[in-house]
Amino acid sequence: MIEYLNEDEVYRVGMCIEEAGLDFYTRMAEKADDQGTKRVFRRLARDEKEHLAFFESLEIKTAKGLGSHPQEHDADVSRYVCSLVDGGIFSSLGRMEKMARGRFNSEKALELALSVEKDAVLYYMEALAATRKRSTRQALSRLIDEEKSHVVQISTRLANLRKKKAREARK
Repeated sequence: MIEYLNEDEVYRVGMCIEEAGLDFYTRMAEKADDQGTKRVFRRLARDEKEHLAFFESLEIKTAKGLGSHPQEHDADVSRYVCSLVDGGIFSSLGRMEKMARGRFNSEKALELALSVEKDAVLYYMEALAATRKRSTRQALSRLIDEEKSHVVQISTRLANLRKKKAREARK
């Protein structure tokens, strides 16, 4: 799929991923009932906000985004490209909105966040392999490292929650 996207579309998909993550993590931080999970979701939301700012700075630095970002924002194209994210490339992003509206479950929210972050790592790795532009490759490499750190943070919190749950079940 990624080989069919140009650099502008890679940029737009990245923006959609980060916007969806920011919204989801912010909402999960508000709903979290334990401080450890709340802290992880707040940190993830902060990082996603920084990623959005990073994408926006790339547009300014390169005068045309990661590659060919048009001067005028085409809302129809953005909606189309984001629909690829919502329904195709990242099917778990669609579940984020549903979970954000429903009753909070720390373990389920973290499992979904882990799935989304893993998908983001794979997407950015595919985008990195498909691009030749140096500035794009540097940007994507940085995002891959940060998304991998998210996988570690979420996995650690999820493991701690499961250990706590197992200890409580033994009592």
